[in-house]
Amino acid sequence: MDGEALRPELDRVSSQLAKARIEYASLGARIAGLEAQHSALQSALQSALRKAVERGPAATGAAPRHRTDAIVAVLAASGSEMSIQDVIAGLGETGRPDETYDNVAADLAYLSERGRASRVRRGVYAAASA
Repeated sequence: MDGEALRPELDRVSSQLAKARIEYASLGARIAGLEAQHSALQSALQSALRKAVERGPAATGAAPRHRTDAIVAVLAASGSEMSIQDVIAGLGETGRPDETYDNVAADLAYLSERGRASRVRRGVYAAASA
């Protein structure tokens, strides 16, 4: 092959490379924006949980008596899907810092069976639909 026969192929590859670089930069910017949005939403959720706890029974210095009631309160205050770890963190903010993964997971399964919580998918729950 002579050099002139390779020129169109090189031009085509150069054009595709330039396009891929633009897509890469655009995707990087999109990821950075989503990461910032994710962080802001997590902060807002934690703030909302704290405020809900302040308005609820914890404001008087008493957390809900039963762990299941506390879990339902955390899910309701969140208003969105929560992983088991998120529920544990929410319980910690309501004055229950020593709840274990196994206990909370079992209680969530129980609450889901009873219709007091909704299982979105494995390990993710939400407040029960009214």
